[in-house]
Amino acid sequence: MATTTKLTTDYLITSSSTSSGSSLLTPMPSLPPSPHHAASLTHPPNSAHLGARLLMTAATLTTQQDESSHSDSSTTSSTSTTKPPLMLRSRSRSSSSSSRAVIQRQERNLTRAFTEISLMCQTMDLPRSINEASRELYRLVEEGNLHRGKNIDALIATCIFLACRQKGVPRTFKEICALTRVPRKDIGRTFKYLKEKLGADAGSMSSDDLMARFCANLSLLEKAQECAVMLNKRAKERDTLAGKSPVSVAGACIYMASHLVGQPRDARVISHVAGVSEVTIKNSYKLLHKDRALLIGPEMLETDPMASLDNLPLP
Repeated sequence: MATTTKLTTDYLITSSSTSSGSSLLTPMPSLPPSPHHAASLTHPPNSAHLGARLLMTAATLTTQQDESSHSDSSTTSSTSTTKPPLMLRSRSRSSSSSSRAVIQRQERNLTRAFTEISLMCQTMDLPRSINEASRELYRLVEEGNLHRGKNIDALIATCIFLACRQKGVPRTFKEICALTRVPRKDIGRTFKYLKEKLGADAGSMSSDDLMARFCANLSLLEKAQECAVMLNKRAKERDTLAGKSPVSVAGACIYMASHLVGQPRDARVISHVAGVSEVTIKNSYKLLHKDRALLIGPEMLETDPMASLDNLPLP
């Protein structure tokens, strides 16, 4: 570092070749006058010229300090302004990654559920409309996050059960349980849950909807099925089985009609097909047998040459 010192009357002006290029003003120390300088002191330098030089030097120092501080503040402000966008971009990437993960999980769940629904509908020979309705119901379950804490198999079984009712081809709890291996209690509980959360139309089920399928599963001929349908209609008109479930009504009417036309089916076999207990069917049959004279008309007896009231078993 090179240093140059200039002597004035009151200050030492020291110029250092530092990085900032600044000059230092140092007060002149008090020194005893030298004999050689006595004569020169009688002729002091021009004070106006000296003051102008001092003011210029001070202004230069002030300008350099201002520029240095301005440069530091600019660097600090630029650094502070670049940080928030970087943080925001980081949060945005994290949020988008989380969203993609959720969508991928939903797609995997839907794919698995749709595959199982299709297999079950094929096993039960259900029409394509039931398959599509079941899928739509499960999609609502997934989008509403209603599957959390629930048995997925029970949800799938319940969606099929609801779709069958909505499309007018209802299936009993027993039939759905046999297909999905899900306990009836779980399906019933899930059915109430989805009906409340989705506000879904649960549809309705009557004994008329069950009659044809039960007769087909029992391998009954057309005459026996025709007689069972007429008996079911008469029982409704007279409220003979009022308060009984559609499954119980259908089972009891089939039990009575099968014996009436000479194609008897045991109550135990019917209970297995209908999904109700043997005792339930026999209790409903008691009511039908008690009112048999008003329920069984000539048209029923004419459906088959073998038809006779004497064929009816005692309750």
